[in-house]
Amino acid sequence: MSRRGTWRFYFGLPPYGYYFHKPRALPSKEEYLGMLEDYKKELEEEIKEVEREIEETRANP
Repeated sequence: MSRRGTWRFYFGLPPYGYYFHKPRALPSKEEYLGMLEDYKKELEEEIKEVEREIEETRANP
């Protein structure tokens, strides 16, 4: 069984370019609340679609 392509030459250091990126900052409280509100709207729209699908399925035996 061949293991070609799965083995990498690795010195125990992070990959090249790792040190050139800043750590991602966490969103502010306002941004996080906005994200949650958007997600809530999406879920509410999906619930409406599911309820409509249920009603259509009940109406058409």
